[in-house]
Amino acid sequence: MKCALGLAAALSVVGCGESTDEVGDKYQGAVDATNFDTKFRATSGTYRTTNAMVKGAKVPFFNLGQVATERKDDKGAITTAGVPVDEAGRPYLPASRVSATSYDFADGCRTGKPEFDFRNDLYPENEQWPLFTALPLTVTGNTTPPVLPLVKVAAWTGTGGEQCNAIKDAASLTKGAFGGAAGEGTTVALRAIIDLTALVNKLSPESTFTSKGGWYRGLQLAYLEGGAVPVDDKGNLKVMDGVLVSPPTGAPTSETPAYLFAAAPGEEGWSPVVRLRTFTATAAKPASSYTGLCVDACAPTELDLATVNRYAGVLFVVGSNQ
Repeated sequence: MKCALGLAAALSVVGCGESTDEVGDKYQGAVDATNFDTKFRATSGTYRTTNAMVKGAKVPFFNLGQVATERKDDKGAITTAGVPVDEAGRPYLPASRVSATSYDFADGCRTGKPEFDFRNDLYPENEQWPLFTALPLTVTGNTTPPVLPLVKVAAWTGTGGEQCNAIKDAASLTKGAFGGAAGEGTTVALRAIIDLTALVNKLSPESTFTSKGGWYRGLQLAYLEGGAVPVDDKGNLKVMDGVLVSPPTGAPTSETPAYLFAAAPGEEGWSPVVRLRTFTATAAKPASSYTGLCVDACAPTELDLATVNRYAGVLFVVGSNQ
C-alpha cells in the first residue's frame, strides 16, 4: 500500500492505503485528531471510563468534557462563552446551538465485499457509515461558542442501491451525486468524534459497546454514539441531573471526586447531556460514601438534590446498557 498526505478543511490528515476497486467518493485516508478540541482527545492514547453512582450501583461512562456556564459583564455582553442559565441560575442548552449534521441512510446499502478483512481492507463494504459535516476542532477566543459533541441527525433516502460506504462525503451527497434526498426534520444526538488511532476501553468486562465508523470529506473517522437527546417544548435539550461531589479541603489524596447521576443508560430519565451541580463532602461523610441522588424521600447515603444549588455547567457523557 502507498501512504499519502492530504489536507481537508485546514486540517492536517494522514491518508494511508488505496482502494483497488474504489466505488463512489474517493477514499482520502483517516482524520488526524491532533487539532481536536481537548474534550475529544484521548489521554495517553486511551479513552478511559469513569464511574457514576446511580441508586447504589456503579455506572461506567465516557466523559466527553464539560462546558461551563457563560459569563457576562454588567452590560449583558458575553465575556466568556458557555451555556446560558435561566432565572434560577440553572444551565440549559438550546437545540439551536447544535450546528453539525450527521447523515444516516434510511434505505441501507448494497453489499460489496461481504466480510471486512482488517489486514487488507480499508473499510467495510457491508454497512454504510454516517457522514459528518464538521469535525470537533479547537476554537480560540473567550467569546467563541464551545465545541459540542452533538449533531443534528438527518435521514437520507433513495440511495439503497449504492454500494456500502461508496458515499464518503456529505458535500457530494447533498449536491446530488448519488440521488435521493433528506427526509423531513432532524433529531439531535450525541455523536462524539474521537481519535481513530486511540484505544477505547470497555465500559465493563462484559460490555460489547465500542466506537463506530463514519466519514468526513472522504476521511475515515471514529465516533462514540451517546444516543438521542430529546428536545423540550421550549426548544432546549432535555438534560439529566448530576452532581460532582468533591472531597473536603485537606482530605487525603486517596479521597477522589465522585459523580452521582439521576439515572442509568436505558432508564427513563437518562440523557447524555448532564446538568451538573457541585457539592463538597465532609470528613464525616466522604464523597465515596454517597450511593446516588434523591428527591424528597432520601436514604442516609443519598444526596438530596434540593440541598445542592451550585451549578457548574453541562457535562457530556456516553454510557450504554450493552
